[in-house]
Amino acid sequence: MNNKILIGAGALIAVIAAVVLITGKGGYQTPITNPPPTPIKSAPPTTTSSLTNEATGSAQQVTVMLTQSGFEPATVTVKAGTKVIWVNNSGDMATVNSAVHPTHLVYPPLNFDQFPNGQSLSLVFDKPGTYKYHDHLNPSQTGQVIVE
Repeated sequence: MNNKILIGAGALIAVIAAVVLITGKGGYQTPITNPPPTPIKSAPPTTTSSLTNEATGSAQQVTVMLTQSGFEPATVTVKAGTKVIWVNNSGDMATVNSAVHPTHLVYPPLNFDQFPNGQSLSLVFDKPGTYKYHDHLNPSQTGQVIVE
């Protein structure tokens, strides 16, 4: 009787081993995990052209701060060829987009994507005119660049 039990147990083990080999579900498999994506750090968006003022031969720039209460100063008057830099100190994401909200069609070079708090973007104004803009995410915040 012991032989019958041993033969039966051996047959059972052989069947289990065959099932495991055929189905491929034999051993422990380490789960495949993908590493978390690496954040892509990009430079602040910028649009630039010549920074030289033709009359003086010197580079000029003006900084406008975007705070929680809006653009400071709200109006800047500059000479043609001046680089205007917007710095986002609002504590949130922001944009600088040309008027008129929401189409932004008046001056397309003045349409920037969102930029996070602490970053800046810039544009050189080469032609005289008045260029109005706003924060698309908070359209009540407006400003203008007057180029002489």
